Amino acid sequence: MILNRFPRLGFVVGATAFTLAACAGSNGTADDPLVGGGQALAMVPANHVNRWAVNIYVDKYWAGNVSPEGGGAKAACCFPGMMDWSKPVMVTWIWDAVEDPKTKAVVTPEEAHSIQVNFPAGGPHQDSDWHKADAYLCVILRDRNRAALEFSSSRSGCMSK
Repeated sequence: MILNRFPRLGFVVGATAFTLAACAGSNGTADDPLVGGGQALAMVPANHVNRWAVNIYVDKYWAGNVSPEGGGAKAACCFPGMMDWSKPVMVTWIWDAVEDPKTKAVVTPEEAHSIQVNFPAGGPHQDSDWHKADAYLCVILRDRNRAALEFSSSRSGCMSK
């Protein structure tokens, strides 16, 4: 057999097979947000607090970072489409540290937050006109301890929610 003649080749083939099997996961599919059964939504952070919010997540899906009292201009892909929008999700974020502008000393340290949030009833609005259909999941930071989720047909629409 050829593998007996070339032991290094046998090792490489075995290691490759092991690596591919390990990467396949338990169900053989990738952790893909576009395989949820429904329409995937781009996530848009909106911040109503005068402090940077970083590493915003909806469940395990990264929604981005957002400037103080900003948002609605950029979107992160994607929150998977769901068949049942009645189940709550975990929203996590970090309020960034605040430094004194003169001394550069940290006045307020980073604060990690995590809360369970419900989707709006009924799920995203679907319309035959794609301009009117909800394509965005707004991740709204209302104050330092509250977050909300809304659906919108535009990124900029998230700031008015």
